[in-house]
Amino acid sequence: MIEILTLPFFQRALLVGLMLGSMMAVFGVLVLLRRMSFFADAIGHSALAGIAIGLLVGIDPFVGGLVFAVAVALGIAGVRRISTLPLDTLLAVFFSASVALGVVLITLSPGYQADLISFLFGNILTVTNADVVLSFGMMIITGGVLLWVGKGLVAIALDASLAKAEGVPVGRYELLLLILLAVTIALSIKVVGIVLVTALLIIPAAAAHNISRSLAGMFGWSVVVSIVSVVVGLLASAVLDTPSGPTIVLTGSIIFAISLVTRRLSGTA
Repeated sequence: MIEILTLPFFQRALLVGLMLGSMMAVFGVLVLLRRMSFFADAIGHSALAGIAIGLLVGIDPFVGGLVFAVAVALGIAGVRRISTLPLDTLLAVFFSASVALGVVLITLSPGYQADLISFLFGNILTVTNADVVLSFGMMIITGGVLLWVGKGLVAIALDASLAKAEGVPVGRYELLLLILLAVTIALSIKVVGIVLVTALLIIPAAAAHNISRSLAGMFGWSVVVSIVSVVVGLLASAVLDTPSGPTIVLTGSIIFAISLVTRRLSGTA
């Protein structure tokens, strides 16, 4: 166990997991409060098309996934303003079209079908030094944005109408949140994959909701749950020789189950 902590690839995986997991945990609280889980799922799955485009044109597939995820987030925001359809309907359309496009394009990419599992379920042990730098940069940007407009984002998450009445630029802040969320989700795909990326966003926030007594506590506990899930999940995957991404998500799921039982036993409504 001690020996594996000295391995450079494991140290990189741990650093990236902790940074992205912490960001996802914070965004997860906002997503949970806004009931935007389906949006996060749609963005995560839309990255498959971007990954496929990256493979076809010869660039880093995860860069393609990131760019496409941001484009889809902007597209959803734009279509939402001009369409009278419910948001969940628009998300379903983007979700289905992106996944279908991704599958078709990957099929057309000779030699890459075998890598589909790593795209779907991630492999955090393959992260590079560049991934560490990119994750750190994103964490700094996210931290700065949250310090700048964090109160506004929380106000919108709690009650968008009231926030607008108080002078908060709801549209601008929501667009900023969608872009940051799309970038963070796209980066996290390398950790847990397309299929499980929403779990990394939602499970820590859901567990925090069960055990916290305040909004500040919810943010704090969400980060703690995410960190524990990443560390324990990575170590468990090394010991048990299981895929790292699914093991991290399973660890978080166990913590969520414990938080649910704790909430029930404490008599919290």
